[in-house]
Amino acid sequence: MPPKTRPIAIFVSALLILTVISQLVYTATLSGVGIIEGWPLRSTIWTAELVIFSAIAIASLAGLVRTQDMQLGWSALVVAGLMNMVQSGIGLSMFLPASNAGEEFAPLMTTVLAGSFLFYYLAKVILGLAAIFFGLSLFRGADTIGRILGLVSLITGLVAMILNIAALRLGLGAVPLAGASGAIATFFVGCAIWYSARQDKSGNRDIEQQD
Repeated sequence: MPPKTRPIAIFVSALLILTVISQLVYTATLSGVGIIEGWPLRSTIWTAELVIFSAIAIASLAGLVRTQDMQLGWSALVVAGLMNMVQSGIGLSMFLPASNAGEEFAPLMTTVLAGSFLFYYLAKVILGLAAIFFGLSLFRGADTIGRILGLVSLITGLVAMILNIAALRLGLGAVPLAGASGAIATFFVGCAIWYSARQDKSGNRDIEQQD
């Protein structure tokens, strides 16, 4: 990883892990709570996620143009960030008005919800793809810990892709662990990017000391 890319990689990895934390907080505090009743906290979390996903897309684009080794991985992160921006934007701008419209407009709320989840699952598919790319790159290294982390990232990314592609097909139909698998893949791709950046930095420092 080029020296100029490492700070970007560490920044993006921290943001990815932060999105996983926000999803855990959302699930723990708002599961089963209505849109209107939980709106103050729900809108706060979605606003924070919208800002985070925007930062991921921008920083990943910078990482894309600064390196030639992981262009597919960085491209996937850019697109995933954009898809999550759309998903969060739909929820933040449309869920409350659609909920306040009343029972007679319930089909409208269902339509908005379906659109939001489509981008949610699509983002998870692409994050799974990023986990595969970055995991494979790390797995090819000589470091044992890196190879293990790369393999875990690769596997979780593949599982997330399969489950969330199935969720795309079914729409609002129940797909067990689709969202959770995407969150797990997001966590491990964040760890893989962070470890790759730190590993390259340590390796270059050792070479400089030998010289």
